Amino acid sequence: MSDSPESAGVSRRQVLIAGATAAGTAAGTAFLGASPAAASPASSGPHVAVDLTRPTSPFPHTWERVAAGDWAKQALRRDYQDQLFESHDELGIQSLRFHGVLNTSMSTYFPKVNGRPRNPALSDDDYSFFNTFQVYDALVERGMHPFVELSSMPASLQAAPPPFSVLLYDFNQMEPGDYARWGKVVGDFARHMVDRYGLREVRRWPFEVWNEPNLFVFFNGDQQAYFKLYRYAAEAIKNVDASLLVGGPATSAGQISFGPPRVPGVQYYREFMQWATSNDVPVDFGSAHGYETDIGTGPKGPSSFFKQNRADTPDGLPLYITETNVSSDLGDTMLDTSAAAASFLRTIIESTGVADALAFWTFTDVYEEMGQGDKPFHGGFGLQTIHGVKKPAYRLLQILHGLGDRRAMMTLSGLPATVGGVAVTGGRRGGVDLLFYNHALATGDGSDPKPAQPATFTVAVSGLSGGSRARIQRIDDDHANPRRAWTELGSPEYPTRRQLRRIAASSELEAQALSLRTDRGSKTGTFTLTLPAEAVAAVHIT
Repeated sequence: MSDSPESAGVSRRQVLIAGATAAGTAAGTAFLGASPAAASPASSGPHVAVDLTRPTSPFPHTWERVAAGDWAKQALRRDYQDQLFESHDELGIQSLRFHGVLNTSMSTYFPKVNGRPRNPALSDDDYSFFNTFQVYDALVERGMHPFVELSSMPASLQAAPPPFSVLLYDFNQMEPGDYARWGKVVGDFARHMVDRYGLREVRRWPFEVWNEPNLFVFFNGDQQAYFKLYRYAAEAIKNVDASLLVGGPATSAGQISFGPPRVPGVQYYREFMQWATSNDVPVDFGSAHGYETDIGTGPKGPSSFFKQNRADTPDGLPLYITETNVSSDLGDTMLDTSAAAASFLRTIIESTGVADALAFWTFTDVYEEMGQGDKPFHGGFGLQTIHGVKKPAYRLLQILHGLGDRRAMMTLSGLPATVGGVAVTGGRRGGVDLLFYNHALATGDGSDPKPAQPATFTVAVSGLSGGSRARIQRIDDDHANPRRAWTELGSPEYPTRRQLRRIAASSELEAQALSLRTDRGSKTGTFTLTLPAEAVAAVHIT
């Protein structure tokens, strides 16, 4: 992930039954796994039909597989860990990915310090795993797991000093001077993890080799250099135990206008998989990144990238999207608003059956790639602010965590292309959950998209039992909007504890009764919904 000044102004960062699209179009009907005859409620205007009598399809909670969180030393902070474990408890987040576990400042590998031999009193060998163990111990003790990003280059291994530094912390983009030594360091790292946590646990950890090597700011070497870097790392990990999982290439979907031009992310990913397959290099999963504002995304959103990645992933291998969000631009106000929630819901729906993990970048605004922000709302990437206030995207994931894992048939007719939804059954509360978004995708060329407009439509749900009731939760300008509360307080840079309590209270979800008209004869319930622009609505019917 890069938020460098050089990239300013240049962004990089469903089917309700398989094969269908999530959004209806004004010109016609989008049949989301249903036939026209089964899908049309008695309505002449925009309408949605949900049929609970038809077969369902899987709806895996891919967004819970992993979350992302800045860099390794941040994970030693108590407030960072507090927010992480709250996300685990309330959102079901299972693992954590971050940059820089091999950074020089982590002391993971330090035969030298500032060019001089290390003090032998500090360690019996060239390694210190104390900081790493502090982070991983905390994860494992709470029932979480590391998603290990193997980066960056320890200074003692670099081929040459970095020609520039983009991030506040020491992400070293240089390739190694000795690839065999690099492989040994990676292998020793994996071996120490197995020794401490046991093979049964570490088998659950994906080892992802590097971060966005197709961007000059993250890897100085060319594509062939990355292939070599990957091969030495992957073979070293497999030499520890063949069952350990290794993959990559963690490509950026977008590009930035800095440094020598590189192969675009989709092409880089494809050529990596082709190279690995033809050269018998071990790959257990593919990984890639994609943000809605990435240049080149086009009007179809980040899922269009992920679908290309899936097509280029060998059969049987999972595809992990280890970074995604509505915007890759630190300071973009969308990141603090309901637009982030609506965008991520759209990405989830359109990526069902495509990606096996969707890592929201990031779970917290405790984040210092370009310096630590101190304003409660500053367009940070996190699900929570620096003070732990839950943003709209957090509330979306809170709703999603309570959903089941079976997708019912839904049809949208006559709605604008900005509107889509999903119907889910199998949840702990029983009944059916209907989630809708109204979100205008970025254009993919840097120009402003045509804004979404409020949409009113009728929803008919067939297959309900008698006496069904409905409740609705909303995420929009008027609901679960803590940024507005902060603005109404005068946008204090350092709010008091009393102000923070008020801001946090404005973030809470509210469930309200929704009028549901039920026809007992046809077992169909009907309601009308108005969805504001850049909004999410969640309806639960029991």
